[in-house]
Amino acid sequence: MTPLQAIAHSTVIERQVQTAKKVFIAGLGAVGSTFLKQALKKPALRIIGVCNSSNVLWLNRSSSFRREDLNRGPEKDWAQIIRKLSAYEHGSVVFVDATGKSDVADLYPELFEAGIHVATPSKIANTRSQQTFDELKDSARKNDVEFHYETNVGAGLPVIGTIKSLIESGDRLLEINGVVSGTMTYLFSELDRGESFSTSVIRARTLGYAEPDPRDDLSGEDVARKFLILARISGLRMERSDIEVESLIPDFLQNVDSVEFLERLHEADAGWKERLDAERKLGHTLRYVGQLKDGKIRVGIQSVPQNSPIGGLKGTNNLIEIKSGRYLDQPLIIQGPGAGKEVTAAGVLSDVLKIS
Repeated sequence: MTPLQAIAHSTVIERQVQTAKKVFIAGLGAVGSTFLKQALKKPALRIIGVCNSSNVLWLNRSSSFRREDLNRGPEKDWAQIIRKLSAYEHGSVVFVDATGKSDVADLYPELFEAGIHVATPSKIANTRSQQTFDELKDSARKNDVEFHYETNVGAGLPVIGTIKSLIESGDRLLEINGVVSGTMTYLFSELDRGESFSTSVIRARTLGYAEPDPRDDLSGEDVARKFLILARISGLRMERSDIEVESLIPDFLQNVDSVEFLERLHEADAGWKERLDAERKLGHTLRYVGQLKDGKIRVGIQSVPQNSPIGGLKGTNNLIEIKSGRYLDQPLIIQGPGAGKEVTAAGVLSDVLKIS
């Protein structure tokens, strides 16, 4: 490299540093830590701070992140954090919420008022009341900031963005069907392989696909919340209480503690085997599906042909089928991994990079 080229290269790097989006990351669990690694590789982004449940660490242009520094950092104080972030130029900071905590979702209106964008995989804020959902959208718009949550449904799959684009371009949504839970796909694909219900649930828990208490997944609440978000971005006004949800938790295990639940789950195996055997004789299988149609949402088990797109789902894949005025005879299908820290973090990263 000639001296002139070196000077030009240095000027480009300095310009990138000056114009880089400033990012603060709240939560360094699986998704937050993975996002941090991915974001550090992007010259267009500058990580200015991170926090966990206890501590905060501020980074300058020359410092690198070390977890031990965070653990020795000052005690986290949200008021101080927001005050420091709001000192930057309006609209130059992105707050990434990777905590999944209600108290952090409570901060979004204050962040918007401070001129700070928000990107999050957390569904908490968007699945509160319809009024709260509306107020968040209005607050972001009034304060000229952006609120992105593509990974609320389908991890890194472009589900929410696609639906918004269809509506903004004048299309009319008629129906949304699909499997939007990687946990449920894994569970039912294991049943297809001949595994027992209890073994499949416990294995999903061991692999991290299910929550420590699998009833959090088996209740169907995760799928219900995702379809509530899809309904709201489609223009419908809906509350969680409007959704019909079928739970996979056996009635006799509804009110036991988590230890007893896992110990007695095998008592449900025979019923599941009988049900799957009957479906196989018809060339069908079972999947846990959500459906938004005619202004209503139903979430639960569906019998589907084994050779259908949904019937063929394996692993933790999701599949969302969208029928609209343009995609009526041949629905628009979005399919791919619906779980995992890498794809979820990449989806959040994409959201951050979209912010203007």
